[in-house]
Amino acid sequence: MKDLKLAGLKAERSAIEVKGVTIGGKEIILIGGPCAVESSIQMSQSAETVKKAGGKILRGGVFKPRTSPYSFQGLGREGLNYLVQAAKEQDLLCVTEVIDAPSLELVVDQIDIIQIGARNMQNFELLKMAGKIKKPIILKRGLSATIEEWLLAAEYIMSAGNPNVILCERGIRTYEPSTRNTLDISAVGVAKELSHLPVIVDPSHAAGRRDLIASLSKAAIASGADGLLIEMHPNPAEAVSDGPQSLHPEQFIQLAGELGVVARSVNRIFVHGVHKNEETLESLRDQIDDIDQTIIEQLAARMQIVNKIADQKRLDRVKDSPREREVIQRLIKLSNELELPSELVKKIYPLIFEVAVQSQIKRKLVREQELDLSLVEHLGSK
Repeated sequence: MKDLKLAGLKAERSAIEVKGVTIGGKEIILIGGPCAVESSIQMSQSAETVKKAGGKILRGGVFKPRTSPYSFQGLGREGLNYLVQAAKEQDLLCVTEVIDAPSLELVVDQIDIIQIGARNMQNFELLKMAGKIKKPIILKRGLSATIEEWLLAAEYIMSAGNPNVILCERGIRTYEPSTRNTLDISAVGVAKELSHLPVIVDPSHAAGRRDLIASLSKAAIASGADGLLIEMHPNPAEAVSDGPQSLHPEQFIQLAGELGVVARSVNRIFVHGVHKNEETLESLRDQIDDIDQTIIEQLAARMQIVNKIADQKRLDRVKDSPREREVIQRLIKLSNELELPSELVKKIYPLIFEVAVQSQIKRKLVREQELDLSLVEHLGSK
């Protein structure tokens, strides 16, 4: 790894910001859309679904490098117009793949993020050309590429002058036939150990089948991924490319609604979205109800852990004031990062601590009474 002069690990991780969207920050970024752009209606419907799910970036292939020369190769300039217009309608960023110099020249001024696909990961001339532009580059890992080869491909782009590289793990070819590729979850952690660059995951090309997308997406977030690149089509049965691995719109939205819990478990955030036309008083209250339910469920889970802690404490050491102060200070810092009023933390958490202490004391007393009773019964039996 001695040649990773620019892509190698640094003291601080890189976060790439594009028009207000940050990849590599605290928020998990969702990228969604069809494998191939087919029509203006298809892209308009896709963009609406991505927006509703909380996605920030619309994907769609206008140039399609395919294994068979007889497969659909993309709509080119016409497809590019459909993609850009659909993204604009929903205030989304857009990303598409380039395959050579002419395709790069065509899209560079219209697309927010450029993708270099797995088949072109070691197309070194294309990598150097991508390094001469300033648009962010999503660099997919090659079909059978090692992590070192993947990172050195990123080095090609960066050494040519473009520091804005986003690594994308999309599965590698193995002997396992039950999936299209094998998603290398460990590659996320390894890449982050070796490089400062953001890492996203494409579970769609890894699985090749839609029934695995949800579980692989959650695993990706848990492993440290900064975002997800997921294929979704308004009608997968009629897709000209990758229909079996494309989620239905309702599946995409449902999955997005489940990502927040996983994100929070690794100290990240994901905001499930609502379409602007649906932001009625009723829909907003429904969102609040969902969040309130999550809060109560998490508080209940917290109390269960509190009670387990009680079993490991002495009765005269149940209350731990230094620990309480440390937790409050940490949560105040977090609330400031999330633009939440710190006064809320200062008011709520002392009450949470007090209830926890009382619960622990009660639990300790009950346990001691049970032990005393057990001892009396034992002595009485003698």
